[in-house]
Amino acid sequence: MVGSLVIFVTAMLTAAVLADEECHWNGQMTKGHCQCFSGFYRSDCSGDCGCNGYGTCKTDHTCECEEGWKWSSTERKCVWDCHCADGAKCIGPGVCGCKSHCVHGDCWNGQCECWEGYKGATCATFDPNSMMNKGVNVGMNLGGINYYSSEIKFVDALKESAEWVTQRTDRHEWNTQEQGKLHLRPDGYPASLDGTLVVGKLFFRNVGDYQPHSNYTLLYDGEGHIVFKLVNHKILKQFKGRWLIHFEPGHGGIFFSITKTNPQNPLRNVRIVLPGFEDRYEKFPFNPVFQEPLRRYSVIRFMDFLHTNGHGPEPTTWATRRKPDFHTQQGNSGGALEYMIQLCNTMGISPWFNMPHAADDDFVRKFAQEVKKSLRPDLHVYVEYSNEVWNGIFRQAKYSQEQGVKLHLDTEKWKAGYKFYNKRAGEVADIWSSVYGDSEKLVTIWAWQTGYFDYSRQVMNHLGENTKKFRAVAVTGYMSCGKIADKDPNFVDMSMAEILQHCQSDINNNYPKTWGKFLNMSSDHGLKLLTYEAGPSVSEGGAIVNGANKEEVTNKAIAFNKDSHIETAVYELLNKWNDVIAKAPGNSFPGGLFNYFASTGAPSKYGSWGMLQYTGQDPSTVPKYRGVQRYITDHFPNNPLGPRCSFVKDGALWFGCFQQGNKFQCGQSDTSGRSWAHYPDLHLTEHSFLVLDGYDPKLHLAYIRAVDKIGVNSYHTIDTRSHHAWKSLTANDYHAYLAYRHVTRRLPNGVHNGLAAPSSCH
Repeated sequence: MVGSLVIFVTAMLTAAVLADEECHWNGQMTKGHCQCFSGFYRSDCSGDCGCNGYGTCKTDHTCECEEGWKWSSTERKCVWDCHCADGAKCIGPGVCGCKSHCVHGDCWNGQCECWEGYKGATCATFDPNSMMNKGVNVGMNLGGINYYSSEIKFVDALKESAEWVTQRTDRHEWNTQEQGKLHLRPDGYPASLDGTLVVGKLFFRNVGDYQPHSNYTLLYDGEGHIVFKLVNHKILKQFKGRWLIHFEPGHGGIFFSITKTNPQNPLRNVRIVLPGFEDRYEKFPFNPVFQEPLRRYSVIRFMDFLHTNGHGPEPTTWATRRKPDFHTQQGNSGGALEYMIQLCNTMGISPWFNMPHAADDDFVRKFAQEVKKSLRPDLHVYVEYSNEVWNGIFRQAKYSQEQGVKLHLDTEKWKAGYKFYNKRAGEVADIWSSVYGDSEKLVTIWAWQTGYFDYSRQVMNHLGENTKKFRAVAVTGYMSCGKIADKDPNFVDMSMAEILQHCQSDINNNYPKTWGKFLNMSSDHGLKLLTYEAGPSVSEGGAIVNGANKEEVTNKAIAFNKDSHIETAVYELLNKWNDVIAKAPGNSFPGGLFNYFASTGAPSKYGSWGMLQYTGQDPSTVPKYRGVQRYITDHFPNNPLGPRCSFVKDGALWFGCFQQGNKFQCGQSDTSGRSWAHYPDLHLTEHSFLVLDGYDPKLHLAYIRAVDKIGVNSYHTIDTRSHHAWKSLTANDYHAYLAYRHVTRRLPNGVHNGLAAPSSCH
C-alpha cells in the first residue's frame, strides 16, 4: 500500500497548510484572502449570522435557515423547527419526540420504532411469534472493524476508519511514524498539532464500487482544517461544522486528514455520514443494509468485532476499553460494548461475547454488569474466554503458555497453556455467573481444538469438576470437502459438480463421526454441543498459515465458493448437523447451534469466508446465502418473514400492506380502512411478504419492501397518485431515501389508531 501512495503523498504535501486562524476558523485562507464558510461574513470571517451550519446569511446578517430549522430572534440563531402534536418536543431538526417513553424501542418523529419482537404504541408488549429468528438454530459471526472491510456496519463511515498516520508538510512520506509525538484527547483526536505535523487516516479502502453513491455529510465539532485525498470528490456545501460532499467510488479508499486544529477548540467528533442518514445516524447508528441479511439468525458472535485475536492492551482493564465516542472503532481494543448491545437489542438477536485473553477480573465483571443492565430481557448471552487459545497463530495462545508457566501449572509450555485456559475460562464463567445468578439466559462456553479429538478430550478431562462452570462445548463445523484444495493435485481441473461430490462425501461420511465423538464427550460431562464457527472452508491451508499459495488453486477455490453448486453443499451440511447434533437426545438448547463464519468479506488466497462479498450485494445472487436461508425456511416454516400488517397514516389517508388469505396486498384508503384502493400486483413468488416501510408525503411515494420465501428483500416505490408507477431501487438507495426526516415510517406492530384493519392484523 505504501508504494501505491507515494505519488499521492508527494502531491498532497507540496502545498503549505492554510492559515485558517487568520479567518477566525470560520473560513479558509485561499490566495491571501479568506473564503468564509456559509453563514459568516466580513473579510476576516469574523461576522456570524447564527446559521449553526444550516443556512445562509441574509443582507441584515440574520440567517435564512434550512428546512427543519427556523430563525430565533431571541437566541439570534437557527434552532430546530418542529410542529409536534400532543405537546411533544423536538428531538432533532424537523423531528418530533414522543409523548410516552418507548419501552423497548426508539422514538422517531412522534412514534416509537419497536425493537424486533416488540409491539404496541410504546413497544411494551413482547410477541415472540412475530420474530423472524424464533427458535432458529443458526447464528452468525460478524466481520471485524477495519478501514478495508467490505462490511459497512455503521452509517458513520469514520467509525470503521484506520488509526492515525502522521505526516509532515515538508516531508514526502506516507507515515512518518510520529504517533508518539501526538497530543491526543481521550477520544483520540489531536488536542494540538505542532509545526508541520499532520494526521490522517483511510476508510473505504478496497470498497470501490460497493460504497453507497450520492452525497455524504461531514459533521464535526471544534475548529480546524480538513482535507480529503485519494478520491475524486466535490464539496457541494461548506458550512462550519457541516459539509455536503459527493465522493466518486474508488478502490484506493478515501483519505481524511486534519492539517490544522485550534488548540483552544480542537477539531473533534468528526462524522462522515452515508447518503440519507444525516437526520437519523445518532439514534440509529447501524447501516440497515448491513442489518437486513442478519435478521433470521438467533445469535451474533462478536469475536472479530471485538478484535479477540490479539486483543490489547495487556493487561486489559475497564479503563482501556473502546468507547463509542473514540475517533474509530478499529483497533486491537475492539468495538464498543454499547454498540454490540444496541445491535442485539434492535434486532432481537442474542450476543456471543469473547472475553479478551488479558482482561482482568474487574473488566470481566463490569462488562457482565453492563450487559445484564442494558441487554433486553428476552435475549440469551453466550460467553467464551478468548478464541482458539490452542491456535499458535494467535497471541492468546502464547499468552496462555506464558501465564501457565508463570503460575507453575506445568513445565511444558503446551500443557501449561491448556491448563491456564481451563483455569481462566472457569474464572471468567464464575464472574459472569456471579452477576447473572442461576439464570437460564447465561450460556458459558468451553471450546478447544476440533481437529484432534484426543487432544480436546485430554484438555476436558483436566477440567474435572470445573466442567460444572460451563453449559456448553463449542466446536468448529467447517466443510473442507476432504481438503481437496490442499491435497488433491487434480483440484484445479475438477468440474464444479465433481467438487460438490467430494463435499457430499465428506458431509455424509466424516462429519457425523467427528461430531458424534464430541457429542458423546459433551454429554458425558453434562454439557451441550454447538459450534462457534462453521461453514464452507474450501481454501488452501498453506495460505492461511503462512501466506504461501498457488494462484490457480486460489482462483479455483474462490470460483467454487461463488458457484451455484456450493448452495447444495451448504444446505446439506446444515441438514446433516441438524440430524446428527441438533436433534440428538439431550442436546436441546443451548445445544445444536450452528454458528456460521462469517457474515461479509471479500475472497482472497486466505479463504472465502464471507457469506456475502460486500454490504449491499443482492443476497439472491449468493449461493451460500441461499443455502443457509433455504435451510431456515425448511426447518422453521412458521416463522414470519416480516410483519403481517404494516400501516402509515398521513392526515385522512391510510397506506398499508397486509395479508389476505395466503396473499399480500398493498393499497390506500380514505375511509379509515373500510375500503381499499389496491396497488397493482408486483408478481411476487409464492409466500412472499410485502412490508410498507414508510411514506413520503412530499413526493407521494410509498416505500414497499418485498421479502421472498428465503428472506431475500427487493425494494420498490409506488407513486400513490397514479397507483401504477412501480419503481425498483437498490438496497442502499431505498434505505437512504427512507431515512429522510420528512418520510413517515410505519406504525408499530399492533397499532391501528382507529383504522378498520383487516382481520389478519389482529
